[in-house]
Amino acid sequence: MIDDATLVQLEYFRTVVRLGSVTRAAEALSVTQPTLSTAIARLERQYRIQLLTRIPRKGVEPTLAGSRLLAALEPLLDSVGRLGSIARGTDDPLQGELSVGIYAPLAPFYSSTILLEAARLMPGVVLTLIEGDLDALPEALHRRQLDVALMYADELTEEYGATPLRAIAPHVVVSEDHRLVRAGRTSVSLHELADEPAAFLSIPHSFSRYMSFFRTLNITPRIKYTSPSYEVIRSYVASGLGYSLLHHQHLTHQTHCGRSLVPLRIEEDVPASLLCAVTPARDQPPARTVRLIEVLGRVVEQYAAASLLDAGRS
Repeated sequence: MIDDATLVQLEYFRTVVRLGSVTRAAEALSVTQPTLSTAIARLERQYRIQLLTRIPRKGVEPTLAGSRLLAALEPLLDSVGRLGSIARGTDDPLQGELSVGIYAPLAPFYSSTILLEAARLMPGVVLTLIEGDLDALPEALHRRQLDVALMYADELTEEYGATPLRAIAPHVVVSEDHRLVRAGRTSVSLHELADEPAAFLSIPHSFSRYMSFFRTLNITPRIKYTSPSYEVIRSYVASGLGYSLLHHQHLTHQTHCGRSLVPLRIEEDVPASLLCAVTPARDQPPARTVRLIEVLGRVVEQYAAASLLDAGRS
């Protein structure tokens, strides 16, 4: 008994929050919805607080009090699950399951290496990678559906914990036969591109951020093509259909259409984006999450080093 609340009730509450639905939680736990609802109601009576908010057509999410309770529950329930190994003296905190969110446009750059490095450095941990956008990932962290997320954190609220990994500056890409490349240029002012057609990522946060650069400079870009796909945009550019702005530099300048593009440094002072490992709260995360953040940092550093090496060869 913990404050007259059972571990089963607390686990029920955690599962409901993680899945965002009483129905899905009941299915996952193999109990009836009334059983689950009764357990949550008993917790709310015990602590004299509301733990969940019902969102029409969306499910449930924790209240502020519910989020605080869940943050305190995580290490407790994790320890309970390891009681046997603790008693035997064989406990290893770097075991169990971890869910990692990754901003979808970053997934092609990092996902495979994250899985490989985690398997090598954290062999006792089962890792699940989930892609999402910059709206879905914070919500999943808030619901404790993710242990950590690799994402840009420029507009993240202070409720989350964030470990900075790398500041990534945007750059321009053009086709290999673009006039600037033929002139031997390695950088460009955005003013020089004002009259040229542009192909931009249509991912909301990326599009808004790139447009803000132009607004600051009083430039209206001639956007002719858009796509949510990095590779489609890169192919448009390599085919000479327009220039684009991107953040991550690929380790190959060849695109899926068989043509190549060239990155150019932006001469204006445009802000970099901060790539972070984000956790659900500012509190110290469990040991295995801390270790995973170290792995994410290692992977990001490796890619940055490879990008610099490739730039030096170009």
